[in-house]
Amino acid sequence: MAAEATPTPTRVFVYGTLKRGFPNHPLLAACASPFVGTASTTAPASLVIGPYSVPFLLPTPSSSSGRVVSGELYAPSPAALAELDALEASASPASSLDSSPSLPTLPVWFSPFHSASASSQGTHIGVYERRPITVVTDGSGEVVEAEAYFAHPSYAEALWRRCGGEAAEIGEYTADHAARYVPISERATGAAAGLIDAIHRFLATAPDS
Repeated sequence: MAAEATPTPTRVFVYGTLKRGFPNHPLLAACASPFVGTASTTAPASLVIGPYSVPFLLPTPSSSSGRVVSGELYAPSPAALAELDALEASASPASSLDSSPSLPTLPVWFSPFHSASASSQGTHIGVYERRPITVVTDGSGEVVEAEAYFAHPSYAEALWRRCGGEAAEIGEYTADHAARYVPISERATGAAAGLIDAIHRFLATAPDS
């Protein structure tokens, strides 16, 4: 009997605070997530900075040309991937979102995965969605089918508009951005401290507020 083929491990593309030298990298390093290399998206994407200087990768709106986004590629074990999902409070690709309502038919604070209780990392279900993304590794030029944590579609487009649209898009989350990052431990206490709640408040304010 032929041996079953070993499934190819999921590659995860990180573009923000999980990168090496950035505030949340120790959380990634604590998981079984070997570093593969630096990489960039093969197609333009929309990366914007939201509340607490948290970066959000968005599906590029039709009104934007987007930018190539740089980041790092990792190969987490299944257990580590589950830990990353918990950290990002994400819905995995296996979770069907096809029937989930999205903007603008519902208020921007609607999320089919929203939970009133914070996870151990202080975020809420519904903040991110792990989705496929194609990247190319630096140096070797290998094209890799990976996954990345995107802003949840229930608020993604509204966040893009609130941040300033195409003019606010960046190609790289830098040390300057990270210097303004507010760690979970330093955010306000209580239920409103969740990132999804901060997003709701951010969307409810005018750009010059």
